[in-house]
Amino acid sequence: MARSRLARSLPWPLLGVALAALALTATPPVAAAQGDDRCLSADLPPVDAPARPLRFGITPGAAGTAGPSQGAVAPENRTAAIAALQGLESPKRELVLRLNRLFWADGDEGIRRFAAMADEYGRAGLASEIQVRYHPPEGAEGDIDRWEGFVRRAVRELGPRPAVAGFSITNEANFPVSPNTSDGAYDGVIDALVRGVAVAHEELVKLGRPDLPVGFNVAWRYTPDSDARFWTEIGRKATPAFRRGLGYVGLQVYPGLVWPPAERPGVTAGEETVEALTLIRRCYMPKAGLGGDVDLWVSENGYATNQGRPEPRQAEQLDSTVRDVHRWSGTLGVTDYRYFNLRDNDSDGDDLFDAVGLLRDDYKPKPAYAVLGGLIGQLGREAGAAPIAPAGPGSRGRRVRPRVDFRVLPRADLRGRRRFAVRGRLLLPPAV
Repeated sequence: MARSRLARSLPWPLLGVALAALALTATPPVAAAQGDDRCLSADLPPVDAPARPLRFGITPGAAGTAGPSQGAVAPENRTAAIAALQGLESPKRELVLRLNRLFWADGDEGIRRFAAMADEYGRAGLASEIQVRYHPPEGAEGDIDRWEGFVRRAVRELGPRPAVAGFSITNEANFPVSPNTSDGAYDGVIDALVRGVAVAHEELVKLGRPDLPVGFNVAWRYTPDSDARFWTEIGRKATPAFRRGLGYVGLQVYPGLVWPPAERPGVTAGEETVEALTLIRRCYMPKAGLGGDVDLWVSENGYATNQGRPEPRQAEQLDSTVRDVHRWSGTLGVTDYRYFNLRDNDSDGDDLFDAVGLLRDDYKPKPAYAVLGGLIGQLGREAGAAPIAPAGPGSRGRRVRPRVDFRVLPRADLRGRRRFAVRGRLLLPPAV
């Protein structure tokens, strides 16, 4: 599927205008069905299966800047980040880190850098899944044989590590207007997705780790016609090896930020997310011949606190989303939820994703930090009995726990909406 140079260079504000225009023309909800080719909207389905515990996760690194290149990020403090991540953990509940932005363009040096990150987090007792981006090097766009080689090398290096918990192949291949964040801007992306998933799983089988999930994700959403063509093309190009290797489809959904570009009156963040999950499961995935044997994840979800958006509102939206995803998890086959991301790039910045973190750029927690920690404890999936082994021969990792001193006080306003008052602080180790 060719991607036009015009689409790649489209400024993000113009895309927002286009999405807003699309929102104004959207039809009222109808039941999602494969026959509705454009998959515009869906009623929330009846809850007809018990809710499942969710495997939670979070992206610990910087958010990608929307558009062609990466913007400035406040200086990072890995020790503070690890302490905050450990503060989110709940006893006997899984928490997976989503390590993003391993570009093909970064080559073997990028693979080594991600291996070092996975090792560092592993020594702290944290599991990681790896996002392997298509984002090709100069002159290699569309060379899928070379891309396959990169995926194989990445999996061979990272897959044997006990702290590596899975792989995501390509990022937002349906979204053609933001090359820094989304692989849909590059020619050959669907071939890269299909063949990348197949060879990643093949390498994991060789390594004796066929159980590690391999999947891909989509942005919610681009234009209905473009998204429908994307899924149909996946079905046309899908091989038996791809279908054998595919463990999950991830939804990357930002209600009020990307789609819909503004909050809809009377519709909660959770309802927006469940509608999107319903359309993915019951309208889009069937176009590619993907059924109930493929898990559905929320691989990214976040809410911003810049440009006049209050921090307590972020906490409310997060709570609404996770509780509704959990409620419909059995009905829609949802197994995983990932928040994006841990810390703001720039708490006072103007980019779309500058301030979606649970922490401000100085590592001080927002109210949503405590809310997510509580949700992990309430709704999270039990961790396996085996602890994560430190990476490397003879390595020893000191597990430093922060002390999180806070109270979360939920209440309802006059309209019955959930509100939160959070009082407290994150006490980091002295070395931070």
